[in-house]
Amino acid sequence: MADHREPGIERRMGSMLPSSGVPRALLYTVTAAASIAVLAGCTGVINASAPQTLPGSAQPADVDPTDDTPAQDAPAAPETPSAPEQPAGPGVAPSRPPKPGIAACATQQLKITMKAPDAGAGSVNVALVFANASKVPCTLSGYPGVSYVAEKGVQSGNAAERSAERATTVTLKPGAAAVAQLRDANGVGGYDPKECLLVPAQGLRIYPPNQKVAAFLPWKTTHCSGTTIHSLTVGPVQS
Repeated sequence: MADHREPGIERRMGSMLPSSGVPRALLYTVTAAASIAVLAGCTGVINASAPQTLPGSAQPADVDPTDDTPAQDAPAAPETPSAPEQPAGPGVAPSRPPKPGIAACATQQLKITMKAPDAGAGSVNVALVFANASKVPCTLSGYPGVSYVAEKGVQSGNAAERSAERATTVTLKPGAAAVAQLRDANGVGGYDPKECLLVPAQGLRIYPPNQKVAAFLPWKTTHCSGTTIHSLTVGPVQS
């Protein structure tokens, strides 16, 4: 094949070639291969910064592996036959049921007693003791309901009013006890006898805090039963 290169091209190329005695035919081959590579690169460029998703490939969920928040149930989406199944993302923990709290002490769990009354100047103070007689812990929170009981279980006089003390929650382990202070007038006290209407009582009807079942505590005493008298006061259960 005839050589149609312009005169001088060889001289210009030759000026860029090393003068180390490399065969001219080999240099022409390398130069031609480089030219072909440059032309090929101009026809098919792929942007490496734009990721491609292959058909049917599953995409992992974008989840922070340090986040221990239970996964929330999302609304069910309509089924798409062509959509691939999505795997569960890493670090997603299944929902866990909340830990149950300690229940309030039921009346049947408690043994209710009283300490010896402390009579003072015009008043009498009694400590009501609530002991956990069960094998599991329970809690007491608030004020007990207390009233006097006459013959045949009939309530006598007004129920105890609550003191101004702040109520807290007390946790009772098996065998542990809490106390509520009860205060009443000592006999007629400072009341008008006609208003007091002093009568005998057989004991106390006691509702533990937040319970609807009462217990009876024997205590033979006398108290004011007048409808206008509110001499009986009870405090919150305390440890």
